[in-house]
Amino acid sequence: MVNRGIAPADLTTSVGRFRQNTNDLVYVALDPPVTGFGDYTHNSDDEIESWLAQGGESVYSALGYYFEVLSSQAALISASTKDYDLMLDNTKRASLLATASQRWFDRAAKEDIALGRGDIFEVVGPPLGTRYPSFPEASPYWAQG
Repeated sequence: MVNRGIAPADLTTSVGRFRQNTNDLVYVALDPPVTGFGDYTHNSDDEIESWLAQGGESVYSALGYYFEVLSSQAALISASTKDYDLMLDNTKRASLLATASQRWFDRAAKEDIALGRGDIFEVVGPPLGTRYPSFPEASPYWAQG
C-alpha cells in the first residue's frame, strides 16, 4: 500500500506535526517518482487529514484517536507464547497504546482550555441596560404566559 504524502514533511503544518509525533518521517520515492511527494512508512497525508478532521483540527486530539485505533488493533492480536525457555508476550501493548492515547487526549484538553475553546460553560445574561421582570411561579402572571 502506498502512503503518499508531501516529502519531506513540512513540520510547520498540522500534517507535519502529526508525522513528527508518530515518528513517521521516513519515506521513499514513489514509483513512478513524483516531485515533492514520497511513500511514507505508516500513513498517507489523506489518512492524517482524516485523523485531524476527526480531532477537530487539533493535532493532539488527532493523535489520541490514532493511538486509540492502534490500541484496538493491538488488542485484537495480543497473545502470549511460551516454548521451553523462550517467551513472547505482547499482551501489554494494547494497554500501553491506550495509555498513550489518553495522554494525547489530556494534552488536547489542556490546549483547548489554554486557547479558550472546548467544553467551557459560559453563562450569558440579558443585554446591559435591559430589565426583565421576574415573576414567581406561584404568581397569577405565570399562568398567563
